[in-house]
Amino acid sequence: MSTDTPLKVTGLVLWVQDAAISAKFYKKIGFEVASTTERDAVVRLGGFQLSLVTMRDEEEFNGDSLAAEKGKGMYVYIQCADVDAFYSQLKDSGNTPGTEPRDWEWGRREFVVHDPDGYKLCFWTKAPESS
Repeated sequence: MSTDTPLKVTGLVLWVQDAAISAKFYKKIGFEVASTTERDAVVRLGGFQLSLVTMRDEEEFNGDSLAAEKGKGMYVYIQCADVDAFYSQLKDSGNTPGTEPRDWEWGRREFVVHDPDGYKLCFWTKAPESS
């Protein structure tokens, strides 16, 4: 496919139970809260944004917003300078990561955090062996 317009992924929309609660969570782990309303919030990290939309039962949205298993099989990967230091910082601030930092055969050291709705955020750095 040829296009004259360059393509760029800039963000994701996540259906959440409560956009305000989700925005507070994302702010606590380092995202900037760009905007909030009664029904949604936008959080940013670098040039990437997440639109957090409170679930609603409207015909055009209810198939997605009321789905039982949100984000199954999807991870949002976030690179950080020192994954172990960031893991400790999150734990010290009261967050409970879903996993501990671990080296993987694909050359990354990673750990996972679940947001209030169960979406998975994978924080990573290059594993020491792959530097």
